Amino acid sequence: MQQDIKTSSAAHGEASQPARAAQELGQAVGRTGASSAPNKWIVLFTVVLMTFMSTLDSSIVNVALPAMQRELAVGASDIQWVSSVYLLVCCVTVLVFGRLGDLFGKVKLFQGGVALFTIGSALCGLSTSLPMLIAARVVQGLGAASATANNMGIVTEVFPTSQRGRALGIVSTFVSLGMMCGPTIGGVLVSVFPWESIFLINVPVGIVALLVGLKTLPRDLPRGESSGFDVPGALLLAPSIFLIFFSLTNLAGGVTAPLMVALVAGIALFVGFVVVERRVASPLVRLDVFRNAEFSLNLAAMFLCFVAVGGTELILPFYLQDACGLPSNIAGLALTAIPLAMAVAGPFGGALSDRIGSFWPCLVGLAIYAAGIALVGGLTELSPIVQIVGLMAFMAVGTGLFQSPNNSLIMGSVDLAHLGFAGSLVSLVRYMGMSAGVTGGTELLYGRMSALAGMPVSGYIEGRPDLFLAGFSFTFMVFAALTVLGAVFLIAGAAAKKRSR
Repeated sequence: MQQDIKTSSAAHGEASQPARAAQELGQAVGRTGASSAPNKWIVLFTVVLMTFMSTLDSSIVNVALPAMQRELAVGASDIQWVSSVYLLVCCVTVLVFGRLGDLFGKVKLFQGGVALFTIGSALCGLSTSLPMLIAARVVQGLGAASATANNMGIVTEVFPTSQRGRALGIVSTFVSLGMMCGPTIGGVLVSVFPWESIFLINVPVGIVALLVGLKTLPRDLPRGESSGFDVPGALLLAPSIFLIFFSLTNLAGGVTAPLMVALVAGIALFVGFVVVERRVASPLVRLDVFRNAEFSLNLAAMFLCFVAVGGTELILPFYLQDACGLPSNIAGLALTAIPLAMAVAGPFGGALSDRIGSFWPCLVGLAIYAAGIALVGGLTELSPIVQIVGLMAFMAVGTGLFQSPNNSLIMGSVDLAHLGFAGSLVSLVRYMGMSAGVTGGTELLYGRMSALAGMPVSGYIEGRPDLFLAGFSFTFMVFAALTVLGAVFLIAGAAAKKRSR
């Protein structure tokens, strides 16, 4: 039986108190009257629908990947693109869509993203081959990038300062809810219906979000001042990221001339992008902020954390289903330990950072996460389910403690004039880390299995759980080491801050 891959969007967001915030949102929507212009709570409801849908889609796909692989009769190295292409497209286009929102209106870009995501979901459900499915996931990724690049801007513009934190907190809560529900809903759907159902479930939600948005979203939100769209920068950035990620993803399978050409071309395009950004009046990426060592090092720590998140949680469904032999619905239920633990640890980490500063919660979070990854990597096919769930939850507590304070460190280390760009860059780095973790985790796992087997391996081999567990352990230890390196960057960032005083 061949195998595949899981992308955890679970790390994309920060957790709040899900039940309380859901109730808060419902009460708020009910309290608003027709006189609101715009009705900010209905606007928030629309944004929340799309936010929930996109995070649900990312996490719901993970549990279904083995079923897709079997039905489409493809290898793990091929089916992984169903996961990674979504993140890759978001990574390539999020800054572009954010800039387009400033130029042509955030609401238009948001609504267009909702429509495109819904169409992409329907196309995924109708796909009968891997190329069709990947193409449909590209459409989904474009829609998600357009909507998520502009949703926080809409909420920020609609809500007054006194209510803005509460509104943005509700959005973050539904990110967590999407991550929590995805594995469970996905496991149940795949155990009862064909895998196509995990995509088709998005369609009615998307239609509701689109119709409500057409009725309630404001048409005249103020737009940011702009001096034009950086077309040369966009045309250089998108293919450079794609070529670099594509070549690095496939180099583990062997160095070939086409791959090396793609890698060199991607690097050359990125160098050209940097040159262009240093000369244009209104760049996509403000390179001057990277001179701030505190900002750059904390951003690097976040990148490495999300590489580990994407890579470790990518592999866990296959450990549970293939090595441990759990059915997909039970595996999905077990995986909810990760977002549930984040939902508990996230608010605690945020509150702790308000009292003692952001550095120590970040450092403790990374330490717990590294230890958790190493402990999970030591599990076997005979490990009790209670131990598995407990260690996954322990691992997730680390990311929950880290994320919110880390965002505060990054955003607090830049000038007020650069906050908008810094927020967009945080999203981009998160996408890049997740995508690198998905592709890198695949190559590490099957590369190690191939080396031990003495032949190319692209999936789980029946009767040889030892091969999978060896690759599983090796891959998790690599990601634990990356997390430790992230802690080193975090400490270096704190030292840079002290020197700058």
